[in-house]
Amino acid sequence: MTYRWPSTSRLRWLLAFGGVFAALAAVPGCSDGMEPFTPVDGGTRADRVVVPVDDGGDGGSANGDGGSMSGDVVTPPMRCMSDPQCDDSVACTIDTCDVGNGRCIHVPDVARCECDPSCTRRMSGGGMGPTGGFMMEGQRGVQFDMASGGLLVRAESRRADYLWVPNTAESTISKWDATTNTEIARYRVGVAAGECLGRCCHEANCNMTSRVVVDGRGDAYVANRGFAMQGTVAKIAADRRDCVDRNGNGMIDTSANPMDVRPLNQDECVLWNQPVGPVNAVLRSLAIDRGDESNPDGFPWVGSCSATGALTGNQGLFKLDPRTGTLIRAYPFAACAYGAVVTPDGTLWEHTLSNGITPVNTTTGAVGTHVRAGTGVSSCTGGSYGITADARGRIWLSRTGCRDAVGYDPRTGQWTLVNVMAMGATAAGLGITVDSSNRMWLPSNNQLFSWDSDAFVGGGSIPAAAITRHALTVPAGWTSTSAVGADRSGAIWVTTQNAGPLLKFNPMTNTTQPFAGPNRVYTYTDFTGAVRRLVIGTGTYEEQYMAECEMPAYADLTWRATTPVGTSLQFVVRVANTEAGLAMATPVTLAVAPRDSSPIAIGPRLMAAGVGQGRYARLSVTFTPTNSPVQSPVLHELGLSWRCTVNPG
Repeated sequence: MTYRWPSTSRLRWLLAFGGVFAALAAVPGCSDGMEPFTPVDGGTRADRVVVPVDDGGDGGSANGDGGSMSGDVVTPPMRCMSDPQCDDSVACTIDTCDVGNGRCIHVPDVARCECDPSCTRRMSGGGMGPTGGFMMEGQRGVQFDMASGGLLVRAESRRADYLWVPNTAESTISKWDATTNTEIARYRVGVAAGECLGRCCHEANCNMTSRVVVDGRGDAYVANRGFAMQGTVAKIAADRRDCVDRNGNGMIDTSANPMDVRPLNQDECVLWNQPVGPVNAVLRSLAIDRGDESNPDGFPWVGSCSATGALTGNQGLFKLDPRTGTLIRAYPFAACAYGAVVTPDGTLWEHTLSNGITPVNTTTGAVGTHVRAGTGVSSCTGGSYGITADARGRIWLSRTGCRDAVGYDPRTGQWTLVNVMAMGATAAGLGITVDSSNRMWLPSNNQLFSWDSDAFVGGGSIPAAAITRHALTVPAGWTSTSAVGADRSGAIWVTTQNAGPLLKFNPMTNTTQPFAGPNRVYTYTDFTGAVRRLVIGTGTYEEQYMAECEMPAYADLTWRATTPVGTSLQFVVRVANTEAGLAMATPVTLAVAPRDSSPIAIGPRLMAAGVGQGRYARLSVTFTPTNSPVQSPVLHELGLSWRCTVNPG
């Protein structure tokens, strides 16, 4: 949308001073020519006159001859002793006292956007109703709350609800709409030589698409393991507005259905597709950290687990740039990095196959002490596969070899056992997940088991009475359940690494629906984004702007917010000359509340980042809540302003 001043916008400047002119006309001794006067009370009043004069410009003028208003000041003989005596109650003037001669000086305050006819300010919020004056399409994980009077984090509030399902037997990843139960796009990833159609799931010289995670923005990352070949990671945009028009044809060329699979690296919603690590690194762990001010949606971490054992030296864990996929830094990790998850405190927990978990500091890359799985609660040590975390920062593992699950609390150093084998589990699936209510879910062929994560018993077993067994209606021959994930409605989705459909289980009705389409899904990670939404819990609000001139000068950012202790709002802007250019524009952090206060001058921030002006701007606000206690920042109002030196009239 374009936000323009009307051609009569300069009348606002005149109206700001209308009251002054009216008052002046009523003063005895003041002629129509606006000659200086001396107050009858002996000069103690701090009256003044501001006279707009024609300076020969081409804008509107008081006398209608095309001249512009320069804000020249005629100051009658006045007497004052301090600035407060000169306050004329006009918001758009700067009022000072010239103590030397006792006169008040009043000049137009054109530095303020509302006082400058060349300045445009777009405001959002401040209202009531279902959206509170905020745009619905810009809300991701946030929602207007009537009681709070602003936007706040709501993990299930985003209207879009996607599943990212890897088709391991064809080197593609599918985008499913969980609300319509429909596959809406399919993307080719990896390297061309490794497509290996129809082959799965640990074939040499094949991409073997597997681990999938979702970042704070909703974009998906998928790792292609690459046995005996080069492994890769690809990033796919969830929102079409973030796709990049790389061929410059003025449109986004991307998949529109599962049959519309574009050639490798030609789908413009696949933001990048990068090689990671050495040949045969075998990329088996993937997670997104909490991010920082420059990248609040998180940095991807990829772990290697080669077929010949642990990698050594400057190999093992790879931190990538989320914007380009290029390597930021590689860190040694002397074990097979098989899976990973990030807890609310920002710690990356790497899972080593059939062994245990290891904490990693995502700022320094420092590797902590390895913790063996199930210590003190189980003598079985084999077969741990899937990893997830709950809202309280506990880590949970699925163990196929033991037909159970275990949980670990880093605060106490204790494990708990979930003995589903004693409840009739014939196998434990590869995946494990948590839903928005902090309830854990574990598949087992034609069954699902669930329990409240707070049923955790340090050093013991969760009672059977606290575990619920759910029956799945599965097709004939259904075996080898792999991933499990929760969507925003609370439905649980289950996949299989063999030929078979997606299963959607409704916990409210205990019914199962099958949906055909996947081509062997070998993954057991957070393919719905539910874990990220619950554990990290950030949300975003975004607005896009188009100035009425080609090269505006961005003025200031304003906001009104409530930020409880531990919460924050981060304001990031992207600027470009074209709307299509916004997707790849450099993000510039303007402010972080409550550390910074409104208003914030935008120009100096852009200059410091080496970013020029542009007609289009995209402003993103990242909401960071606290988990304990659960509190969210609230954004009540948001404003962005810019100046056009030539009024379009």
